[in-house]
Amino acid sequence: MLPNPKILTAMFVTTFTMQMALMSIQPIITVYIAKLSADTGHVALIAGLVFAASGFASMLAAPRLGKLSDAIGHHKVILLALLASGLLYIPQAFVDNAWQLMGLRFLLGIATAGLLPAINSMVKQSSPDEVAGRVFGYNQSAQFLGSFGGSIFGGQMAAVFGIEYVFFFTGALLLLNAGWVYKMIYRSCDHY
Repeated sequence: MLPNPKILTAMFVTTFTMQMALMSIQPIITVYIAKLSADTGHVALIAGLVFAASGFASMLAAPRLGKLSDAIGHHKVILLALLASGLLYIPQAFVDNAWQLMGLRFLLGIATAGLLPAINSMVKQSSPDEVAGRVFGYNQSAQFLGSFGGSIFGGQMAAVFGIEYVFFFTGALLLLNAGWVYKMIYRSCDHY
């Protein structure tokens, strides 16, 4: 019943990857903040602020990026958001203090704000009405699986290689996803 299953597959993978990337820092954020901060009295509060910075930025930027997605094409916003997100993860490994990390997380939130609206639009356009609910359910499952996988991935990566490598691997994962989206969708979706 699906007219173009490769678009839906790519959107499910992108939803999974985005959520995995966002949650990969969750298990290590407090430890990373403690490592960066001389004052360890408010580590939990600062870690909460750093983690929340991306969500706050996404809340502010999502309506504008959704409008941009409608204007220039959802596939373009997805590709640009994945590239920007991947590139913004890497400098997070080199910060000197929690406030720099918070600034980068805020910029990351802006970059990722366009992903879910654009993904949802492409999922809707690629799904017949008869199965739209089921397809959105699969996409939501990919998001939840990304939350689960991201937390495990981030914790395991930090344990094996070190905290900084979580940012390198996550950035690389987003950049690989961007390359795959370009190959699978971008060149064939000018009508989206």
